Amino acid sequence: MVKVELEDIAVSGDENQFLALLRAPDGELLPIRIDAMQAISIAAGRTSEVLERPLTHDLFVSVLQMLDAPLARVEITDLVDGTFYANLVLERAGVFIEVDARPSDAMALAVRAKAPIYVARKVLDSSALRDDFAGSGGGAEA
Repeated sequence: MVKVELEDIAVSGDENQFLALLRAPDGELLPIRIDAMQAISIAAGRTSEVLERPLTHDLFVSVLQMLDAPLARVEITDLVDGTFYANLVLERAGVFIEVDARPSDAMALAVRAKAPIYVARKVLDSSALRDDFAGSGGGAEA
């Protein structure tokens, strides 16, 4: 597993498609398509904006805290037929519990809980974007 950072949420020009952009330490960028509601929730969680009423992801983090089972980390584990798979890893009394989740929900929870996000190396190898010209002056030779 590779620890990544949620770099940004990208929006298409027609505002109909959203991408969560995850950046690996070596510069790889993993785009994951998410829906509009998840994009809004992730953005709200990143700003730590306190809303009058909790969103679903805020509620879920509160419940985990009350159950003394905080979110230890998020793991994006697989990509099968264009669908990403993720796990929430909860910790309770020293025991780690994995819960299947959509990556978009997992990221929305991670930003609220300040939990790290990890991606399986095989997922990065198959789907991450790479800058093959990094460090070479940025251009091809003539």
